[in-house]
Order: sequence, then structure tokens, then C-alpha cells
Amino acid sequence: MRRALSLALALLALAACAPRATIPDAERERISRALDGAQRYLRVAAYAGPLWGDTGKVFLSDAPPAEVDLVETPGGEPIAPPAAERVLPPGTPVRVDEIEVPTGWLISQRVVTTPRYHPWAYVKVAGDSRPHVIVLSQTAASLEDVRGELERLLTADDPSAAFAALPPEHRQAVMRKEALEGMSARALEMAWGVPERKRIDRPAGTEEWSWAEGKRRAFLRDDRVERLVRQR
Repeated sequence: MRRALSLALALLALAACAPRATIPDAERERISRALDGAQRYLRVAAYAGPLWGDTGKVFLSDAPPAEVDLVETPGGEPIAPPAAERVLPPGTPVRVDEIEVPTGWLISQRVVTTPRYHPWAYVKVAGDSRPHVIVLSQTAASLEDVRGELERLLTADDPSAAFAALPPEHRQAVMRKEALEGMSARALEMAWGVPERKRIDRPAGTEEWSWAEGKRRAFLRDDRVERLVRQR
């Protein structure tokens, strides 16, 4: 009786760990065939630091730690990731090893203080034996969803030459993950990442880019940063 009760409680716990989106087996196979082993480059500069409590893995993200809301306390308060160890430059070569889709059992095996309910993309970075993890959205449910999210950080085309061609002060700013007035649109993307939204006025030659639900915004004119707005 006790054994049956324990099993029932375990099954309930696993059910509670179910991710928001369920990826069918056929779609998982498509994801594996399309992405496992793919050679890519970092499209933008990326923070690299511990994956919260799982210090054997590296969290790879284009967003500042203060803007990352992937892990919560039992009371629902966000837990920011640990400070980044370094910033990897655009053009860093990586290999996509595996897209790990969460299941109830897998979630129960992950370290509690990690984004354990999300799909993880494992990538290999040369010179570092630790697995690097790109955390994907819980709503990713297809190859197209996964590929679209990865393309915010990774690209099949090496941007190293474009990065090297930037003025020295702009290259240095990119490596600090800082935006500067006067930057080109390409340099801005490398520094702050692909924006969540763009508003484009083609006749006027202006654009408004925004990140983190508008907490960071950039106003461009003729492909150059004219003004930056940051909310504290």
C-alpha cells in the first residue's frame, strides 16, 4: 500500500513538472535531424556564465543578467543568473550538439535552481570543455520555433569580418555589451542582440528598436544610432 502511494505521489510530481508546450515525437526527430551537429557562429556578443545552480554548465545569453527571468523562488520571485564569466565575441564558432526537450522525468533530474522546464540547446564552444546551454522558450513546439529562437543568437554566416571592420571604439563597446550613439545598426545588434521589436518609418529613414519589453530602446536614423533610452 505504501509502495503504491509513493508511486502515485511520484507520478503526480512528474505531471506537475510537465512543460507548457509538448513537442510530438515526429517533431523532435525533425529537430534532431535538422540541428544536431550543426556548425554555427555567434551572431551577437553573448554573456557566458554558470547555469544558475548547475555550475558544470555554462549559460549563454545575449541579455544582461538583470533582464533574465527564467528561474523563480518558491514564492515566485525571479532569481537572476550568476554574474557572467566572460563575453564571447560575434563570430565565435560553435557546434549545436543537441536540443534537449523537457519531459517530466528529465525535469526531475535537472538541478532545481535552473530553467529546468524549458528546452535547452547544448552547444560546444572551442576551448571550453563544459557544455554551453541556450535556454529556449517553453512555448517552442516545432522545428520552426526552435530554429527561430536559435537564430537570435546563432547564424550560419560568420560575422567575424563585419565585427573586425567596426571602428575600434565600437568593437570595444560590443565586447562590453554596450550600445553607443553613432553605431551602425549592425554594431548595435552585435552589442545588444536582435531586438524584440522594430518600428520602421522608411520615408523618414528612421527606426525604433526595443528590448526587454521596452526597457532598452534605440532610435536610428539612416542606419546609425541617434539616441538611446534605458530604464532603470
